[in-house]
Amino acid sequence: MYRRQFVQAAAAASTLPGATTRKPNILFLLADQWRPQTLPSSGDTDLHAPNLGRIAREGVHFNRAYATNPVCSPSRASMITGMWPQAVNMPRNDLRLPLDTPSVARQLKEVGYRTGYIGKWHLDGDERPGFVPPGPRRRGFDYWAAFNRGHFYYQSTYWRDSPEPIHKAGFEPDYQTDLAVDFIRANKANPFYLFLSWGPPHTPRTPPKHAKLYDTRQFKLAPNVPAEYADKARAGMAGYYGLCSALDENIGRLLKALDEEKLAEDTLVVFTADHGDMLGAQGLEYKGVHYEESARIPLLMRYPRKLRPNTASDLLVSNADYMPTFVSLGGGEIPNSVQGANLASQIFEGKGDEPNSLYASGKLGTPDEWRMVVRGLDKAVFDNKDRLTHLYNLGQDQFEQLNRAEETGYQRVRDELRAHLRHWRGKTAYTSDPSGLKLRK
Repeated sequence: MYRRQFVQAAAAASTLPGATTRKPNILFLLADQWRPQTLPSSGDTDLHAPNLGRIAREGVHFNRAYATNPVCSPSRASMITGMWPQAVNMPRNDLRLPLDTPSVARQLKEVGYRTGYIGKWHLDGDERPGFVPPGPRRRGFDYWAAFNRGHFYYQSTYWRDSPEPIHKAGFEPDYQTDLAVDFIRANKANPFYLFLSWGPPHTPRTPPKHAKLYDTRQFKLAPNVPAEYADKARAGMAGYYGLCSALDENIGRLLKALDEEKLAEDTLVVFTADHGDMLGAQGLEYKGVHYEESARIPLLMRYPRKLRPNTASDLLVSNADYMPTFVSLGGGEIPNSVQGANLASQIFEGKGDEPNSLYASGKLGTPDEWRMVVRGLDKAVFDNKDRLTHLYNLGQDQFEQLNRAEETGYQRVRDELRAHLRHWRGKTAYTSDPSGLKLRK
């Protein structure tokens, strides 16, 4: 079901009896480096993830969600603040988010939400694992069971409110999910916003037992994985998919807790990632580049009171849109400084105009800086001097194998996308000069 049908379904759901009886709980599930192609609802028959399949069947799969910058800290800054990384001094990893930025938790807390954060934070500088003390650096999250940086999946450390670390053995997402289930049960009487931030499937690719589910020979590689890279890609996929299945098992535990506490109808469950992973596509690994496997992110939402089940949407969504959308859904006030779009009407009521383009960027302030504009199915990438380097039509070329940047028949498309680039550069407070990145106008 695509855009028109999705709008009709959302509009119909919003008129159901009891559709607005209470503010929704928001359970926000963030996986680190999970690419959008690796989902049952994306057609990946290799992946064993029945609970993510369930969320898609009972909710909405968004086909076209992107990170503002496909690297951990910049992307997470956008999700928390609703602003582009370059506008909040977060162009790269391991920086501390300035204290004067808006926060989704702070805005929801003002309208009665209990707020909680569990897992990897990565917005408080380069300390690893890193204690983030109570107060403004926690951005309005009341409950805290987290650390700044991690990826120690079997000898993990986290903190509550005391500077004394809590050490945990076993698989890190398992204890984090235990804490999340406890939070849900303890806060079922009032609306809550819980941000659960898992480390996998980011490296190291060391799943607990789920790697046994996968034979490296079974993986069906996309045509943009070079033949000479096939063996390396398959080897990486075994551990990666094993971690994905391990997270899916924990998602099942969360869904069960919502069912047992009779909270499923009143809870918006969101599954997404901070960025994707190339996994051999284009002969590349990991993140930080403009290709779909890296820059696009998974996005699933389930909210039975507002969303019809088993639907899909081609709505263009930036993860800077998450903050204003959730604040609006919860009845909070969106600060004037927020740059992301409030998509609550489009997603939950089937009303309003959809965004006509989307913007992302990466490697800011370096010679390899890139800026990406997506409009419809056309996607353009520009370098740090605004020169067009890549142009794809994702409808005809979903694996980005045919670069049309210099083809004569695409001049009009190039001109239109360049106009969108100028619009987005102004909207996101972006300027640069040869000496490097200027982060604010």
